[in-house]
Amino acid sequence: KNVHIPKSYHRFEGVIEKLYQEKKIKANEETLLEIHDKSFSELKLAFRSDKISIETKLAILSSYLPIINTNDTIKNQAFELAEILKKSDFNNSGTYAVFGDLYYATGKKRLAKKNYKKSLLIDQNLQAVWTQVLFLEVEGANYDSLLLYSKNALSYFPSEPLYYYFYGVSCSFFKQFDKSKEALESGIGFVFDNPSLYSEFQSSLADTYHSLELFSKSDSIYEKILQQNPNNIIVLNNYSYYLSLRKHKLERAKEMSRRCNDLEPNNGTYQDTYAWILYCLDDYKLALEWIKKVLKNGSDKSPVVVEHYGDILFRLGLKEEALEKWLLSKSLGSESLILENKIKNEKLLE
Repeated sequence: KNVHIPKSYHRFEGVIEKLYQEKKIKANEETLLEIHDKSFSELKLAFRSDKISIETKLAILSSYLPIINTNDTIKNQAFELAEILKKSDFNNSGTYAVFGDLYYATGKKRLAKKNYKKSLLIDQNLQAVWTQVLFLEVEGANYDSLLLYSKNALSYFPSEPLYYYFYGVSCSFFKQFDKSKEALESGIGFVFDNPSLYSEFQSSLADTYHSLELFSKSDSIYEKILQQNPNNIIVLNNYSYYLSLRKHKLERAKEMSRRCNDLEPNNGTYQDTYAWILYCLDDYKLALEWIKKVLKNGSDKSPVVVEHYGDILFRLGLKEEALEKWLLSKSLGSESLILENKIKNEKLLE
């Protein structure tokens, strides 16, 4: 109390206290790290032990999933434990399934799918694994594999609507519309308390009915969907475009397509639909304005859009320019027989 403290000390008092706290924290961190390393060593011993059940080990690995991207230490630990488990029990479906989950959680989807499929080779009664594989196939637009795996999944889970949906969509992609119709009609009956999935079924079923020229059925479903959700942008575009192809209810098509473009401006696909509907309504000048918007928005390499551009130009009396666009459309990959006839005869044949 009576000791004199030089004034110079007070200037460094805060710094000294800070250094003391940092040293204390560092000591605590080193202690925690030492404990952590020791506990992980014990955990590895447990994973090598046949006295611990596979279910317990899988549960421990699953507990890493929510935190696996926290840092590299956590990530490396999870995969190290998984490798130990695979070496001790390489023929367990759960091991490959959890490997798939770990890869999926870390963004390595190709490896995730590979391990999920290995899991299914061992045990086909893993519904969650089937679902993961199907979603990954959809994400990668692998419709051939989606067709195969969704069909196989249905043989094990015949009341799962999602599998009917995936099978129906993949059949439709390969223009197997009768099979698509059968799958979607069957699957929609299994949808309960899932409005989003039900709407997807409706939309896909309407598209399939249209492809089968069951127009009254397709139109009825499209209208029901829009009653439930007037802003369903995909249905607004598809339904309006299909009507234009049939030259049916063109004013209704125009109204829906315009709404679609208001909801999502600068979308080349939606702009092309609107331009084509204007063309069908003989409003060629306005159709030209809209088709030019489409080309500016990155659709100048689309054979369909370029062909539409040629058709509009022809109607406006610009026949040479129209022929140029038709030839360009063909060079971009169009295989349309109608286009061939336009080029051959140098005029529209509708």
